[in-house]
Amino acid sequence: MRARVDASRDVGSAGVEVAFAVIALMAMLFFIVGALRITTASGDVSAAARAAARAAAAERSDGAAAAAAQSVASTTLSSRGVACQGGPAVAVSGGAAAGGVVSVSVTCTVSLADVVLAGFPGARTVSGHAVEYVDSLRGSGG
Repeated sequence: MRARVDASRDVGSAGVEVAFAVIALMAMLFFIVGALRITTASGDVSAAARAAARAAAAERSDGAAAAAAQSVASTTLSSRGVACQGGPAVAVSGGAAAGGVVSVSVTCTVSLADVVLAGFPGARTVSGHAVEYVDSLRGSGG
């Protein structure tokens, strides 16, 4: 005698399988978005550091160099859509004297609150560093 198979016990299992697949795909999507957010923010902060170093090297005094670096870093990050929590931290070292070297470090804490479901922390700090040489033939300020 053959055993009877009750087909009604298998009803609805495809819906459960689809639900699990959708959840797995969403988790993977959040992870990819979070990883791309960190990668692009890191590149944008490095670009802001390079632009800030160029701006600082073009100034004639240390105070003006620091102000220019802060302004250019903030503008560059804003134009690239990077929102730093508390604004970017910009550190300028070196002298603005002719023939000198200016070094700029930019640090930014980027919010990851919208991809925290993928296992990312609520925020990530990324940094960029750049060095620019001051033109030795530009003459003294006037």
